[in-house]
Amino acid sequence: MTLTHAESLVVRRAVAAYRAMRNKTTKGAFQGRTADEILEELHPTPSRWFALAALVIARANGERESASRS
Repeated sequence: MTLTHAESLVVRRAVAAYRAMRNKTTKGAFQGRTADEILEELHPTPSRWFALAALVIARANGERESASRS
């Protein structure tokens, strides 16, 4: 997937937020910004948002190449 510079920065932040949310040491409700909220900063179309969300999840799980499908 080809990302613009702005998308690349947002995706990095969204991956970090996704990992923090999944962290099992967090007690109680997650208080930080979610990956969804961070992706919404770009105001993407629904199809682009879906592709970016899939990329965030894949990168958070350590799957770089499988997420390269556009």
